[in-house]
Amino acid sequence: MRIHPSNTDAFPAHPDPEDVVELSSLTAVPDSGDAAPEPPRQIASNLHLVVRLGFTLVGILYFSFHPLPPLFMERTAILILGGLLFCTFLVVHLLSKTGHFKTDHSRAAFLFDIIGTHIAWLFDPWDPAPMLLLVLVSAVGNGAQRGSLAFRKLFRITMVAAPGIYLVRLALVGFDPAPLLFFMLAGIIFLYVRALIQYIATLQDQAGKKTNDLVHANHLLQQTGKALQDSESRYRSMFENSSTATVLIEENMRITLVNSKFEELTQYSKNELCNKKQLTDFIYPEDLERIKRFHSRRRAMGGNAPTEYECQLVDKHQKIKHVIIRISVIPWHERIIATIVDITSRKQARAALQKYNIRLQEVARKLQESELRYRSLFENTGTATILVEKNLRISMANTKFSELTGHSKERITGGKRLTDFIERKSLYRIRRYHARRKAQGLSLPDEYECLIIDGKRALKHVVMKVYTPPGQEGSIVSFFDITTRKKAEAALHLAHETLQALAVSDELTQVANRRRFDECLFREWNRLMREALPISLIMCDVDCFKPYNDTYGHQMGDQCLRDIAGAIKSNIKRAVDVVARYGGEEFAVVMPNTESDGARQVAETIRMAVEQLQIPHKTSTVSPFITLSLGVSTMIPTRESQPEWLVKDADNALYEAKRKGRNRTVLGCGVEAPPEKNRGDNIIRIS
Repeated sequence: MRIHPSNTDAFPAHPDPEDVVELSSLTAVPDSGDAAPEPPRQIASNLHLVVRLGFTLVGILYFSFHPLPPLFMERTAILILGGLLFCTFLVVHLLSKTGHFKTDHSRAAFLFDIIGTHIAWLFDPWDPAPMLLLVLVSAVGNGAQRGSLAFRKLFRITMVAAPGIYLVRLALVGFDPAPLLFFMLAGIIFLYVRALIQYIATLQDQAGKKTNDLVHANHLLQQTGKALQDSESRYRSMFENSSTATVLIEENMRITLVNSKFEELTQYSKNELCNKKQLTDFIYPEDLERIKRFHSRRRAMGGNAPTEYECQLVDKHQKIKHVIIRISVIPWHERIIATIVDITSRKQARAALQKYNIRLQEVARKLQESELRYRSLFENTGTATILVEKNLRISMANTKFSELTGHSKERITGGKRLTDFIERKSLYRIRRYHARRKAQGLSLPDEYECLIIDGKRALKHVVMKVYTPPGQEGSIVSFFDITTRKKAEAALHLAHETLQALAVSDELTQVANRRRFDECLFREWNRLMREALPISLIMCDVDCFKPYNDTYGHQMGDQCLRDIAGAIKSNIKRAVDVVARYGGEEFAVVMPNTESDGARQVAETIRMAVEQLQIPHKTSTVSPFITLSLGVSTMIPTRESQPEWLVKDADNALYEAKRKGRNRTVLGCGVEAPPEKNRGDNIIRIS
C-alpha cells in the first residue's frame, strides 16, 4: 500500500520555540570597515630613532663643515637648533620606553621631522640644495610607514611649505634652472610614491575586508553547525520522548525508526521493528482493505489522500487497539513520519457514554412522566401546598394555596416568600424556637401551628408541615386550615372553663366551694411540707344566722352570705390565698406561707369588715348587726401530720370563739402564740 499524503509538514508539527535556531540571531564577527586593521604604530622605535638621529647628525655636520655660511641665520644658531632637535627625538624615545608615550608625542615627532627638513632646506647655502633630499626622504618615509592617510597630510603640508621655501630661496640666490628641475623631479617622485602608497593601501583594505568576510563566514559556519547539532539533539529527544507513538517510514511503508511509545503500543522492540516491519503489518486486515478501497475511490475522483486514518491496530500479543494514524511527509527527502494515537480508552468511554445516554434518555422520559404525575398530584391534592427554595422564595403553588391566601399563583410565584404570609408574632415565635433548638443542638421540627395573613389581611389558623427531600435544598410546605377547628376549640375551652369554674366555685357566693377548698389545702400542704414553711387556716361562721333566716327569709339570708363573702374576698390581698364556702354559713380562708400573727391579723380584719357592713339582725343575741366568729390555726406540715389536723384545730378554735360569746377571733393550739397584742377582748387563744 502506498500513501501519498497532501500535507507535507515535517515532524514535529509544532516544535518548541526554544528548540528552533535562528541563523540571523547568531553572533557575528564584528566588521572592521573598509580598511584593514592598521598595525600598531611604533613611532619611537629604535629604528626610527636611529634614522632621525642619523638625519639630524648629517644636518649638523653638513652645516658645520660647509664652506659657505647658512642663509638667514648664523652657523652657531643652526647647530643649536640641530642639537635641540636631537634631544627632542631622544625624549620622545624615552617616553615610549617608560610607558608614558602618548599620541601627542607621536604627532610632535612627525611635525619635528617635517619642520626640521624644511628649515634645513631653507638654510642650505648651495643651489641646488642637497637638503631638499631630506624633505623628500622624510615625507616619503613617514608617509610610507604611517599609511596613505598620513601621506596625504604630509603631502598637504609639503605642498604649502615647499613652494614658499622655493620662492624665498629664488629671491635670495636667484634663478637657476637646475634647482627647478631638481624640485620638479622631487615633486614627481613624491607624487609617484604617494600614488603607489595609496594603491598599496587599497590592496591592503581589500585584503583585510576579504579576510574579515572569511573570518565572519567561518564563524557563522561554526555556529550554524553547533546550532544544527543542538537542534538535531533536541529533535531526537522530542521524537523519543513524545507522548504519542511515532515512527519514521520509507516510501514503501518500511519502518526505519521508532520511539519508545510505539514499542509500548505494539509490544515489539526496536530491533524487531526497524527495517523488518512495515506499518501496514500492524493494521487490522479489514481496516487495511477499507483504507485501500477508500484510496482507490479518491484516486478515481482525482482527490488527494487524507493525512489521518482511524483504524484498529494489532500488537504482538494479538490484542486489538483503536488508534488514529496521522501521516506527514518530510519535505527534504522521501520519508514519512507517522504518529499513532491510542484511542482505545476513548472508544470504550464513547461506547459507555452511548449506553449511558440511552439510559439517560430513558430516565429523562420516566422523569418527565413522573413530573407530569407529580404536577397533577401537586395540583389536585386537597391540601394547600407550595415549593419553597433555600432562600424561602416560593417557586410553585397549587390552587388550594391560592384559595387559602387569596392571591393568584402568578403573584405568589412572582417574588413572594414564605415569611410574607406568616403573621409577625407567629414568625418571631417560630424563629425564637428555632434559635433555642439550634443552641441546644436539637433537630428542627417539621410541623408548626401558626397564623397566616390572606389577601384581605384576615388571619387564619393553620398547621404548617415542612418536608425537605434528602439531598435537596428546597422544601415542600403544606398548610392545613384549622380556623374552624380553632373557633370550636375556643368555644369548647370557654365552656370548659365555665364548667370548671362552676365545679370549683360556690354558686351562691361565687367563692371557692368545698371541693376547691379540699384540693387547695391538700396541694399547699404537700408543697409547704417539702419547703418546711407554715400554712394558716381561718374558719369563719356567721353568728345567729338561723334566726336571721327565720326573721328576714331565705332570700335575705342568701344576700347576707353574698355580702359576707365579698367582704372576706376584699380583705384577702394575696393571689395564693383561697376564700371558700366551707358549708352553710361557714367560710374558710387558706393562707399558704403565713405565720400565726399574720393569719390572726387577717382574721381580725375580716371580722371588723363584716361588722362594718352593719347588716341589721334584730334577733341576734350578740349585736344588732351581723357578726362573725373566727378560729385561726397555723401549722408547719410534716410527714407525720395531716391536713385534717389543721382543719380540726381551726374548727375547735371557732367553737371556742362561739362558746366565749361570739364576734371574736380565737387562735388554735397548732403553734405556740406570742404574747397577746390583740384588739380588745375579741381575740382569744386556746390554751
